[in-house]
Amino acid sequence: MAKRKTLMDEIHEELRGNRALNAVYQRELTQLQLANQIARVREERKLSQAQLAKRIGTQQSAVARMERSTYQGYTVATLAKIAAAVGKHLEVRFVPTGRGAHAS
Repeated sequence: MAKRKTLMDEIHEELRGNRALNAVYQRELTQLQLANQIARVREERKLSQAQLAKRIGTQQSAVARMERSTYQGYTVATLAKIAAAVGKHLEVRFVPTGRGAHAS
């Protein structure tokens, strides 16, 4: 019996066939993952946005913006401050295009 094609299968197929679309998808996915990571590590430390903001020298509204998937103003320096404020270290990597690019 053939495996039933899911919506995600169709999306991944479309992404494999369209480099420009895949690039946009990867950029948006990365922004979403980064925003979620910031919120998750803050919540793991039981910090409010205001408390994290104070630790990194900014305002609560800036932390709220960074936790939105539409935010594009991240800097390595700010991400390093966030990592230090929550007892983590920042790791930035370059990975081969095929890896994580939904080339299933």
